Amino acid sequence: MRRIFDPFEELRRMQERLSRMFEEFEVPYYSPTMPVDVIDEKDEIRVIADLPGFDKNEIEVYVEDGTLVIKATRKEEIEEKKKNYIRQERRFGETYRRISLPVDVDVERIKAKYNNGILEVILPKAEKERRVVKIE
Repeated sequence: MRRIFDPFEELRRMQERLSRMFEEFEVPYYSPTMPVDVIDEKDEIRVIADLPGFDKNEIEVYVEDGTLVIKATRKEEIEEKKKNYIRQERRFGETYRRISLPVDVDVERIKAKYNNGILEVILPKAEKERRVVKIE
């Protein structure tokens, strides 16, 4: 019986070989993707970010040059390396997001809370100085 060439079967084999090859490398995982919602409210900007699986101590939030930076870093657990993994897809490394802010914010009053993998950052809008000019 003659075997018919199946290009998809060859692609599946190549994918399996590549997957096995990459599983052998132990490199830090890096992902710039972090889904966020940015909400412009009357007196504040609210940013809600999905960061599942991180501890709040692994998350850094700061404002720099009109940009909100959210960075989360997962450290490699040395003891875990000794386990006999069959497959290990959860990696250590970092994810971050830079969000340009549409208005000036009062950096002294920024608040952040983290619960069940959701980070919420409240950025109060800076009060605009309004000076009344006396007309002479």
